[in-house]
Amino acid sequence: MKNKIILMLIFSLMIFSGCQIAGVSLFVYADGLPYENYVIYNENGDIICEKSQIEIGDEFITADFSLYKITHIDNHKGYAVLVEKKQPPKISTKKDVAKDKMSQRGELKKKICLYMTHNDESYTPTDGYDSIYGKGGIHDVAKDFKEQLEKKGIQVILDESLHIPHNNTAYSRSAVTAQRLLNEQRPDAMFDVHRDGVSKSYYYVTNNGKSYSKIRMVLGKSNPNFNENFEFAQTLFALGNDKYPFLFSDIYLGKGHYNQALQPTALLFEMGTYLIEKEYVLNSLPLLAEVVDTSLFGSKVDEEGNIIVDETVKPNDVVGVKPPNFENNNDSLTDNNQTITEKELPKASSKGWIAALALSIFTVFLLGVGGIILKRKEDKENTNK
Repeated sequence: MKNKIILMLIFSLMIFSGCQIAGVSLFVYADGLPYENYVIYNENGDIICEKSQIEIGDEFITADFSLYKITHIDNHKGYAVLVEKKQPPKISTKKDVAKDKMSQRGELKKKICLYMTHNDESYTPTDGYDSIYGKGGIHDVAKDFKEQLEKKGIQVILDESLHIPHNNTAYSRSAVTAQRLLNEQRPDAMFDVHRDGVSKSYYYVTNNGKSYSKIRMVLGKSNPNFNENFEFAQTLFALGNDKYPFLFSDIYLGKGHYNQALQPTALLFEMGTYLIEKEYVLNSLPLLAEVVDTSLFGSKVDEEGNIIVDETVKPNDVVGVKPPNFENNNDSLTDNNQTITEKELPKASSKGWIAALALSIFTVFLLGVGGIILKRKEDKENTNK
């Protein structure tokens, strides 16, 4: 009986260890949340947006400043109605400046803080996996964004604290980081850097023969100070559309809070999607840095409230923009002149499940062997009696 108890304890320990290893394997490769892509249509049946994890009541603003609201969802399709055609902040290139925008906000330090709630997020074509436990490819994007902002004379504090695992409590963990940054640094703005989980075609764009990734801004309507953050996002959106009309995809208004109640200039940027090449995202960062710098520190306002920007900077004509192909959701990715489809890309999360399954089978095998050993030992003891 004593030997039986010892063996059972050993097997229990092995099961526990196997589960722990399986869990680690899952966290190494899995994104923590499933990709559920939704194509969103307007009343006319036109495709106007793509988003993962949508909810009824979510809203978004398209490039022409049309505000839509999702009214119902059916089989990974969302349907939205036009709420209003908003008036974007006016853009002017006048040289006569009535008052400096900076004076409206008090003294600015030209300081921005960056952090990542979902540290594991990565870019499959470049990083090999959609998610990497710990510091994923999104850290490379954040570092480059920091460098681009610093070229504008902005002091940037990049906090690479880990908030893993990637689950529904990650924002609670990153809130600690965001609050600490706010208390210690007192920045003019804080940006949470992410990448999206939709198709490549929604983000991919070319301009003058160069490939870029669009950028989405996400705001949380649960934030009690939502209107202030929304105003800032619209200013960035208007300036971006004026100077680089291919830069932003939309402004998405979800039901979360995303730690944006901490500061009126706190935003979440979706820097492309997991299916786009990371290099295309990096190509967009100098443009985003310029828009951020112009909005926060370089733009001015005249007596009528028009935002005044440098008239010497003109947007290039957008050419060769790839039309979205949402219906088949089968984006084509090219790497070293070899074309692979989205379905053929290595799904990192599957490796975790394979490892977990293998360990489970191995554990069951060990239990079976242990049972046989115990049975034979008992039979031998009974025979000797």
